[in-house]
Amino acid sequence: MKVLYFVGGTGGLGQELAKGLVTSEGFDEKVALVRSVGEKTEALKSLGWKVKQVDFNDAEGLIKALSNASVVVSSVSGPQLVDTEIKMINAAKAAGASLYVPSQYGVDHRRWKPGFPFYVGKMAVLDHAETVGLPTLAVYTGLFSDYIFFFLADLENMTATLVDGGVGKYSFTKRSDIGFVLAKALTDPEFANGGDLSVQAETMTWREALALVEVVKGQKFTFTELTGEEGLKQEQELLQNGDMLGSFRLHLLGEPVRGSLGCDTSEGAKSYDVELETLKKTLEATLK
Repeated sequence: MKVLYFVGGTGGLGQELAKGLVTSEGFDEKVALVRSVGEKTEALKSLGWKVKQVDFNDAEGLIKALSNASVVVSSVSGPQLVDTEIKMINAAKAAGASLYVPSQYGVDHRRWKPGFPFYVGKMAVLDHAETVGLPTLAVYTGLFSDYIFFFLADLENMTATLVDGGVGKYSFTKRSDIGFVLAKALTDPEFANGGDLSVQAETMTWREALALVEVVKGQKFTFTELTGEEGLKQEQELLQNGDMLGSFRLHLLGEPVRGSLGCDTSEGAKSYDVELETLKKTLEATLK
């Protein structure tokens, strides 16, 4: 018996990934592991997921909950990401899983300046999986097209920051589309023993993406313009003052113009003939 397990399905990313991931073929069961049940777990059930409640801090309970595990997919996030991922990797390995898909979605940090705390944590997850001998499939998607503009810009007041004119390249992918592509990848022999999967719907500069937002909203942005070095200085000051999110915003906006290429996931990207939604179409659905 082969079972696909999904962890993190009640989070914002997980709720979207679940829509496509449930279409994975070749599994006898598809089970979402959750800490608690409620409205979001009912949504998972309506998609076709079997829901199993488990205490993520109970190591033995986790191993039992992962019975007949073949593949474990994670979309966990937040401050406990590394701790939760390590617990899941340990349990998945003990339960006999052959593949773990960690919550690496977004920037390809292999092609990114090392050192930012968020990515240090994600690398620690991959390192731990390698240490215990559990193959991983890391999925790199660029920015989430149905979320990122709410994070990196002020859409209510139509203000945004441009670092070096916003000429850095970014790939954009809708979160639910990632699930559909990943579902196909899980049947691809290329990734049977792990690897790295790149996904992207469209790739363009940050300024070009903001121009699409302006078209959809029928309003113009007021920009704060920074040089790459000014952006880096502000990023470091925010980090030192404990403003992780503010620092992370400037980090994402600044690194592509300072030579980091990890936001552009277009090279070698796979879609498996899944029709990925264009950025403009996604913006029309989310901003109006």
